[in-house]
Amino acid sequence: MQQFRSAAALNEALDHLARQDADLARAMTLAGRPRLRAAKRGFRGLVTTLISQQVSVAAARAIEGRLEAALDDVTPRAILDLDPPAAKACGLSGQKYRYLQELAAAIESGSLRLNRLSRAPDDEVCDALTAIKGIGPWTANIYLMFSLRRCDSFAAGDLALQEGYRRLRSLDQRPTSVDLERYSEAWRPYRAAAALILWRYYSHGFSPMG
Repeated sequence: MQQFRSAAALNEALDHLARQDADLARAMTLAGRPRLRAAKRGFRGLVTTLISQQVSVAAARAIEGRLEAALDDVTPRAILDLDPPAAKACGLSGQKYRYLQELAAAIESGSLRLNRLSRAPDDEVCDALTAIKGIGPWTANIYLMFSLRRCDSFAAGDLALQEGYRRLRSLDQRPTSVDLERYSEAWRPYRAAAALILWRYYSHGFSPMG
């Protein structure tokens, strides 16, 4: 299980992908090379990722900021002690509040041990995380990519990645998550680096390549 431990390691992966895939090379020429992105590990990292589900980056940051202000420390015990009105005041939906409670309970009970996952293969990390209600493949793979910095993780269900790929390949329709997962096989063992290229290309608003 490879990790991007430095900007140099990411750049090596980007160079490899540029040699392998002309469209990815062109995307980097147009949008620039992506930078190494990292997030907190452990419980805090998963809290951030759960909050980020289906909301904008700005909204997620605002919600997390209010949560941090409401709690002395964002720990599993503190989340379990957080009552629904206080969670709502932070901007958490009822569903996300329940998901955070499920995650906190799993860690408190010992059924989920995040320290062990940091050394586990990608598929074991995904299996352990998706066993928790509210954590699906997207959340698990985003945690792998940004908190654990795994080189070959890929969130095929991400709409921005799907749209980025559509534009990259000049497709009429956005690929499904199943299709994108299959297409991404060509980028192993650096699918996370390919995802960073697609996100950057998409965020710059380029039209499909002609």
